[in-house]
Amino acid sequence: MTNKVGGLVASLLVLAAATAGPASAEPSSARTDPGSVRESVAYLVRTYGVDQQEALRRLELQRDAGELDRWLRRVAPDLYGGMWIDQKAGGTLVVTFTDPSAARQHIAGRPGAAAAQVRTVKYSLAALSSASERIGEQVGAGPESVYLPAVSTTENRVVVWERAWLKKNKTTASTEAAPESRVFDADSAKVTTRVLQKPTPYAADPVDKGYCHPLFCTDHGPMRGGLRLDMTRDNGTVGGCTSGFNLRTTGGAFPNVPWVLTAGHCMATKTNNVPTQHNTQPVLNQHGIEKNAYPYDYAAVQYVDAPTAGKWLESQSARNLVLRQCGESACDPASPSANQEITKVTPLTEVIPGSVVCASGSGSNAVTYPEAVDSGAGEGYLVGTKCGQVLSTDVGINTDVCARAGDSGGPLFSQVDKAALGILEGSQQSRSGPCQPGELNNYAPLSTVLEDLSARQASGGSVFTVITTPQG
Repeated sequence: MTNKVGGLVASLLVLAAATAGPASAEPSSARTDPGSVRESVAYLVRTYGVDQQEALRRLELQRDAGELDRWLRRVAPDLYGGMWIDQKAGGTLVVTFTDPSAARQHIAGRPGAAAAQVRTVKYSLAALSSASERIGEQVGAGPESVYLPAVSTTENRVVVWERAWLKKNKTTASTEAAPESRVFDADSAKVTTRVLQKPTPYAADPVDKGYCHPLFCTDHGPMRGGLRLDMTRDNGTVGGCTSGFNLRTTGGAFPNVPWVLTAGHCMATKTNNVPTQHNTQPVLNQHGIEKNAYPYDYAAVQYVDAPTAGKWLESQSARNLVLRQCGESACDPASPSANQEITKVTPLTEVIPGSVVCASGSGSNAVTYPEAVDSGAGEGYLVGTKCGQVLSTDVGINTDVCARAGDSGGPLFSQVDKAALGILEGSQQSRSGPCQPGELNNYAPLSTVLEDLSARQASGGSVFTVITTPQG
């Protein structure tokens, strides 16, 4: 392929040299920095089997082609028919003219001309653009129009596209008559009609990575600790926290009711009654049974309705899970997630300093996760599971496990004995971005939270417990 391209370039260079270019010819641009186009190079290498040098040549040609196109539109509007790059044919720039003999005087010496192939077309780009504008006026082209004209450079014609999904909702009107019933242009060869296929919107539906991700687990239940919970504030902005553990109440006013535990400060001062969401989907109520006074910082929140509770928990075969997703820089953050089974709760009095513990969180940033709400964690911080040790215990559990904004409410647990320990309150530090040495983050003990929750429901007779069995 390289030899073929080299031969083409050489022959065109001879052509360019034989025909002196205009005095105003612009010099070729500087070479492209490979690091600035790494992903584009990778695409070309992967798709067309070329080496990096050839990929860079094609990208430089692409940049030069833009300059050449702007030049030809300006100096030869009645002759120039448009251009394209044919990657399948070895990364060749195809330039079209109604009079190919006139091409030499206009392209010789211009950036990109050496790799150009000249082809003959019937209509100039200016003529096609003018026809497209006239047709646009006839059909009332705009956001609500069934018919939209567009110039197809590779076909050298105007295509009138029919948006069929809009047509069926419109009544018959003179401006919306079928394009086949009209004479759009004196030269019918210049115009054709086609039905436009409606693209499937990417932004309208939740992201689905094919497995449960801390930010995108909509159709991959069950609910588990470590998932993002998005709360709409009264000013319309959205704040993110993390689910801690699945709870269930027995007896009293809430018999056999499932709850999700997170931090109480996540729910504070919100009065708009907008449900708590995961990946744009309403999952939990805005408020539940709450306190915001560390170590009593918790919110036990019910699902928005019975079907949602069924989808996220009751229909699932495992209800005692915490999400394990790689959250360390040495791991692959795109790797499928796994689950940590929770089989017990260790009370604060039994938490041993120096014990290795882990936590899962959904703190994120817009650079790494552009599809999700930025929780303010800072660029370079990865969602997922991180481990450390218990530094000390007082009224809470103090650890060197890394955490950032958006991880609040997330679960602290021991992989050694599958024990639930606490939920994240926050830190006495102010850190952002990647994890650093000397982290210090504080967790509200589960034993404290559960005791207070049950005490608040004493008159109703309901007892709160962490779900510690698959069918719990």
